[in-house]
Amino acid sequence: MPVRLIGRTVRAVLHASELVVYDGRSEIARHERLIVKGKARLDLDHYLEALVRKPGAFPGATTFEQA
Repeated sequence: MPVRLIGRTVRAVLHASELVVYDGRSEIARHERLIVKGKARLDLDHYLEALVRKPGAFPGATTFEQA
């Protein structure tokens, strides 16, 4: 989620092949649904806004190890 939405309540809609997240009526994210239970997909783009504000804030973070 974008950093500006931290602490806000959003609505997630799970479809057969994708997950769509809304802030009010605005779609803020759309991702392919993961089929494997317990699997996680981390997207580096979700962290860019935070890195602009605080460079070096995530040393050793799982997201960057996967990138």
